[in-house]
Amino acid sequence: MLAERDDGVVLDCEVEYDGGEVGNFSLPKTGYPVEIRFYNDSVFRFEFYATPEVRDGTETLPLNESVWDGPNQLDIQQNDGTLVIETTDLCVTVELTEWSFRVETVDGRWLLSEQRDDAVAKGGARSRPLGFTAEETNRWPLRTTETGAAFKLQGDERIFGLGEKFTEFEKRGQHVESWVTQPHGTDTTHSYKNVPFFLSSKGYGFLADTYRKVDFDIGSESTVSNEVAVHDDNFQFVFFYGPSFKDIIENYTALSGRPGSIPKWSLGIWMSRLAYQNREELESVATRLRSEEIPSDVLHLDPPWLKDDQLCDLLWDREDFPDPEGMIEQLHDEGFKLSLWENPYLSTSTEAFDEARENGYLVSDPGGKPYMLSRLNWSPTRSSIVDFSNPEAVEWWKDRHAHLLDMGVDAFKTDFGEYLPEDAICHDMTSGKVSRNRQAHRYTETVYEAMAEARPDRRPILWARPGWAGGQQYPIHWGGDPNTTFEAMAASLRGGLSLILSGYAFWGADIGGFHGEPSTELYVRWAQFGLLGNSHARFHGTTPREPWEFGDRALDIVRDYARERYRLLPYLFSYAERAPETGLPVMRPLVLEFQNDRGVQGIGDQFMIGENLLLAPVLTRDGYVDIYLPDGTWVDYWTGKRYEGGQTISREVDLDDMPVFLRAGTITPTMEPTESVPDAAFEAVTLQIPLDRGRNDAAFEYADGDVAGTIRLEANETHESLAFRFEPAADGSLSETRFSATVEGVERIPATVTIETEETSAPETLERVDRNPDAGEWAVTEDETLAVEF
Repeated sequence: MLAERDDGVVLDCEVEYDGGEVGNFSLPKTGYPVEIRFYNDSVFRFEFYATPEVRDGTETLPLNESVWDGPNQLDIQQNDGTLVIETTDLCVTVELTEWSFRVETVDGRWLLSEQRDDAVAKGGARSRPLGFTAEETNRWPLRTTETGAAFKLQGDERIFGLGEKFTEFEKRGQHVESWVTQPHGTDTTHSYKNVPFFLSSKGYGFLADTYRKVDFDIGSESTVSNEVAVHDDNFQFVFFYGPSFKDIIENYTALSGRPGSIPKWSLGIWMSRLAYQNREELESVATRLRSEEIPSDVLHLDPPWLKDDQLCDLLWDREDFPDPEGMIEQLHDEGFKLSLWENPYLSTSTEAFDEARENGYLVSDPGGKPYMLSRLNWSPTRSSIVDFSNPEAVEWWKDRHAHLLDMGVDAFKTDFGEYLPEDAICHDMTSGKVSRNRQAHRYTETVYEAMAEARPDRRPILWARPGWAGGQQYPIHWGGDPNTTFEAMAASLRGGLSLILSGYAFWGADIGGFHGEPSTELYVRWAQFGLLGNSHARFHGTTPREPWEFGDRALDIVRDYARERYRLLPYLFSYAERAPETGLPVMRPLVLEFQNDRGVQGIGDQFMIGENLLLAPVLTRDGYVDIYLPDGTWVDYWTGKRYEGGQTISREVDLDDMPVFLRAGTITPTMEPTESVPDAAFEAVTLQIPLDRGRNDAAFEYADGDVAGTIRLEANETHESLAFRFEPAADGSLSETRFSATVEGVERIPATVTIETEETSAPETLERVDRNPDAGEWAVTEDETLAVEF
């Protein structure tokens, strides 16, 4: 049976099975609906129900389906047992006699096709087409335990994403379990942040729309199949056609949620360890950071801000941290923000536990009592878990943050949250087996909303560990607890890059590693790419992570890279400001920027910051690194030497160096580094512009709060004339910041350099360059650099 809709179709399917029975019992043969609905011409939703009688109780992600009005064109044709649904971008074909399903572009390029040909030589299938698994329970009744489908894995297809996965960056050949857990490091297939969303090199994205556990077998059991199994009685997914990865991520995050705007200061350096034990120790670190001239903005307190056996009641230990109100005020006066650790577990020794138990705010065991566990945190007593499925418990947990926000706490580290036993019972009557992934999501959402509601005039910020699809709405997320080894550092980076391709715009890691004491070499190498490459940079670990703890040379190197991060703040913040509008990340895997370059598809040890800067961190003890440069012209960030792309460079890198390259033909705004991030708009910004000899224009979308617009440079072929244009955004201005420019690769002295803005509408001819203010003509240095002051 087929029913047409304005946005798609509804099918009523039959099930075929050998002998008409499963075990000794018959299954219903008919009544398995399939729905295909188009959100727009390139995005559609697929739904299959194995138990349609209870489909109204199906729990899916809170997707914002209102962002689109449906397809511009929808043509539905049925002929000789074949159903064809076509939009301006896609063609979906369903065989109605014997079910099969495939998706192509309108010009016939194959994207996604159900796998029905994966059979062993002696018969039998290696992978399963659309359907469900029925399991005998106590010898009699059958229950549905899984639904899903297998899709053909094309010979040259590559798969990316699926959350923060520490395995190889490209996921073909792997079995991936989407199930929030605490993996205790990065040397594992498990992860804190799981997202049942992947990108295919064929130009599409796939989201399994569920909070349940999802298993992806991506050419592992069978090299020709990508099998998806959802631990639920319905199978729903959203298909996104790009073909650009950037377009897919924009559409995916429009549906699942874009990140909130981050405060500018969060881009500064966060200093932490496990743990500062008292106020005196914390303040001594603040003093030393300033005296060593290491720019920094955030100090973080891990569990000792609470009493040892009072976790996690969110009440200060006022013996070790006397007068926290005065302490926070003093830190603010010195240019520091304060971040506090928390987890969603309550020790039985706290009054908070008694209150939560009395009011039903705790997760229950199967007998209806609070679920009690040992070693949930550092408390020597047993603890229980706050139940974020209970709206009253959510409001109660928010209220427990109120006094901390009133005294000026600036951020919360939402640690843990991955524990929810499968047999636990939540307030909404779901088990832990059903709600574990959603519990992690609700936890971070609750704390984020507590900040937003208490201080609506300020941008809330977290340092969060667990996550699921949609978790990107509550930035920032960090990569958990890696060991202090070079191998764990590389794995942590791969996890971050995979998470970024799963819709998360902001990510950082524990610089230096968490477990153990890093060697000086490891500490420096991690600091180099953490400071220049992570969207957010935090030093943290079980032993001191302040740079002076690793000797004078390490201190000097880290100081230089810290200052370089602050030099790049106008560049970093421009991308950070765009993320809530586009969903696109600050830190980017090479495949996001160079999708059609096959050379980058497996690279998980290099990345971009924005569109201009390529980083090749040193991830081995020997200091050797192979650097792949994609097509184009690249300029060594430190020396100015130019390289043509499409090649691999091998280097032995000194400890004080990390290879960084600037993409020619781009504009990168920089500033003189300060000891902390300024609250106001950046006052003076220098535009670093390496001209590309094959192209004579460059542009950058600058964003700094209300100071926003597009900056352009246009040059003629011989570089005899240069023209700068400043085009303010519709709701912004570019007049509050003083811009200057350093143009590299100028072949000759320009005859004219002009500047014009839409604000003044009057072109101005510049009369001098700041490097040679007395010269009567433009000055070009020996390294072909022109400096221009506006």
